[in-house]
Amino acid sequence: MDQASAKTFFADKVIFQAQRDGVHLSDAEKYMLSWSESDPNFVQVEALTHQFERETTDRDFEARIAALLQRAFDADVKNGRTPKDRYREAYDELKKEDHYILVIIEAALGAKLKKFWLW
Repeated sequence: MDQASAKTFFADKVIFQAQRDGVHLSDAEKYMLSWSESDPNFVQVEALTHQFERETTDRDFEARIAALLQRAFDADVKNGRTPKDRYREAYDELKKEDHYILVIIEAALGAKLKKFWLW
């Protein structure tokens, strides 16, 4: 798994869970799921960045997205749709660079994704 697919993995989990829960995510919020200073493939769009700043705060966004990600993870693991190792693999790949979604992943799933020998 590369960083782009790892980031897409988590963004898709959040977007799908939002749809399941009936939670609206704006285009700016979806854009922020991929935001990165270090990803050479990420294209910064000022209009979406400004829209995001008008719509919400980082704190509110991170809390909402972390809750969605937590529910997606719990449902996936419980129902056997996506194994915990797949989440861990994507998380480990993202940790190699600076991605905004890492803040959210660590808040929502950090303890659940640590390797058992690190506890």
